[in-house]
Amino acid sequence: MAKCKYCHEVISRLDKDVCPFCGGIKPLEGTDTSTQDVTKVIDQLDNKVEIKHKKRIIAAILCLLFGLFGLHQFYLGKNKKGLITLGVSVSFILILGLILFFAVGWKTPFAFLVPYFAVEAVMIDFATVYIRNHSIQDANGEFLE
Repeated sequence: MAKCKYCHEVISRLDKDVCPFCGGIKPLEGTDTSTQDVTKVIDQLDNKVEIKHKKRIIAAILCLLFGLFGLHQFYLGKNKKGLITLGVSVSFILILGLILFFAVGWKTPFAFLVPYFAVEAVMIDFATVYIRNHSIQDANGEFLE
């Protein structure tokens, strides 16, 4: 918007003969009324902000190796889901392992391996989803590469 050269109020270009605020004659004479190109004033490419995209293969490997601990969710920035995965996995292994150890009569530490392998089977399934699905996003909404 253009400003009056006398009172410095914002006026329209149609008021080039008389300023409606101070009554000054030819208030726009000698001032620049051209429109500025915003891309010349603000250049976002000069900031050099580099966004590191998360990789699908790393998420899949973390899910395979450390999926029990929810590490793949922490990698993607989904901390609540990571804590939930950790809690559910450990609880499932402990509860089902204790049931197999005491109630079924498997008086061996191998009673805890059956629920562990069940959790690992689920994590293998999640890892294949990470590898095949191209629409998975991290916590910032960025798609995985």
